[in-house]
Amino acid sequence: MSPDSPASRSSAVSLPDAPQVVWRGPVPYQPGLEGRYPGQESVLRLSGTDVEMRLCWCPPGDDVAGFWIAKHPVSRAQWTAVMGNDPSESSTGPDCPVDSVSWDDAQKFCKKTGLRLPSEKEWEYACRAGTTTDFAVGEGVSLNSQLANFDGRYPWGDGVSKFNWAYRERTLPEGSFPPNAWGLHDMHGQLWEWCEDELPGGGRVLRGGSWINLGRLAASGRRLGFVPGDRDDGLGFRPCPRSISSQQEGPRRGRGARQVKE
Repeated sequence: MSPDSPASRSSAVSLPDAPQVVWRGPVPYQPGLEGRYPGQESVLRLSGTDVEMRLCWCPPGDDVAGFWIAKHPVSRAQWTAVMGNDPSESSTGPDCPVDSVSWDDAQKFCKKTGLRLPSEKEWEYACRAGTTTDFAVGEGVSLNSQLANFDGRYPWGDGVSKFNWAYRERTLPEGSFPPNAWGLHDMHGQLWEWCEDELPGGGRVLRGGSWINLGRLAASGRRLGFVPGDRDDGLGFRPCPRSISSQQEGPRRGRGARQVKE
């Protein structure tokens, strides 16, 4: 074939570069890994077990470094695989979050797995996922029990999406409710979640509300404080890897909080 033939010329035509493909599936977690976009998922195998934990990436903010945090609260299956027991009182299956764990209990789990509790600042940043409203699911201005697990007889907020519905009287399996914009489930309701921060007097911060409580207590900015040894069927936690953190070593102190269950 002549180099000047039509077939030869067409075969030499250069094609535009293929577009860059961004992989949207979960990636294996490794120390030092940084996410590429908000809500990217990674998968961490819990130390000494065959059980995995899904993480979501929270991108850097004005005063928060980027960090990974568990997509769901620690489940009964994850807890049992690591700790060899199950203290839960308010759930019915292995995919439900483990409850009735104290701050001290959560620290033991974290020590065994190489994880940590989030700071209160990190927790709220993850919960809000870029929003400034009371809630990071639905319309943001109200909460009903189609959006979160709380005492649905007492919804909270404004607008037509605020309505009385169901009180389920227990925790539900992970993924039962819609996530926020960064892929995190149950940041509102389900279980109060322990944070690392220490309150005046030695209590520890809890955030998020629970299946027992009113809708207003599940708002992004609400907080509670319990002593670190307290166990309750409305208490759980979601950890973070240690390798990327805005935290400094040592306890953090927060503002005072009421020790009530409404």
